[in-house]
Amino acid sequence: MKTRIITAIVALAVFAAVLIAPPVVFTVALAAVILFMLYECYSATKADTAMKAIGFVSAVLIMAALYGISAAPKYAFPLFAVAIVMIIVLYMILIVAEHGKNSYKEVLSNGFLTMYVVLSMGCAWLAKEVFGTAYMLLIFICAWSTDTFAYFTGKFLGKHKLIPHVSPNKTVEGSVGGVVGTMILSVIYLCTLNKALSLDINWLISGLAVGFVSGVFSQIGDLTASAIKRDTGIKDFGWIFPGHGGFMDRFDSVMFIAPFIFGILILTAYML
Repeated sequence: MKTRIITAIVALAVFAAVLIAPPVVFTVALAAVILFMLYECYSATKADTAMKAIGFVSAVLIMAALYGISAAPKYAFPLFAVAIVMIIVLYMILIVAEHGKNSYKEVLSNGFLTMYVVLSMGCAWLAKEVFGTAYMLLIFICAWSTDTFAYFTGKFLGKHKLIPHVSPNKTVEGSVGGVVGTMILSVIYLCTLNKALSLDINWLISGLAVGFVSGVFSQIGDLTASAIKRDTGIKDFGWIFPGHGGFMDRFDSVMFIAPFIFGILILTAYML
């Protein structure tokens, strides 16, 4: 536990430094994290050189399209559509090139992982660009608070296994603790952010709703990554974070809830 806590403190300090640096630093750092996550995924699935190359090219195309959406909103749809079509064509070509070596299922599953990682994490970047750092932080706060509350609740109170064949250490009590803790923290953060310190009913309801759904989705993201690890026969995706694993282990819940919270922010802005 000591190693896990120390690693978390150091990682949070680095994360804070990236946030207060010029915006380009966050963009570059997030792009680097995405590429490391993909490398870990490809290593876990034992993707060959060709699949890795197409995967990284696809990631760059998607990230360029996302950057284009922010820089030129007028051309958002055509930019994104062209990027997606190009990626589909690349993977169709790869199916032919890999025929007899890797099945189309292996090629397309790696393509799906690529899209899943880049698009999901890209939503965190878009949230920052569109709504600012403070609201973007809600993604990371919900994801990491769920992990933290679930870990400690499960460690001290956990008795009933949640889904042992996917993640043997997760418990029902830990899962509930993760959701409840995230709901409380989400209410506090949103009310503070919007200066509704008297717990305005609208922000109270919003915080509880966001916290509940984020807490549930965050754990689904974690379990999804665990299922992939079990199927590929690995314990962790990487080793860069002692006590936590790799980038995929640390951001699996973040990328699962990033599209949800970004969507909620868009919906809220539209309604207001």
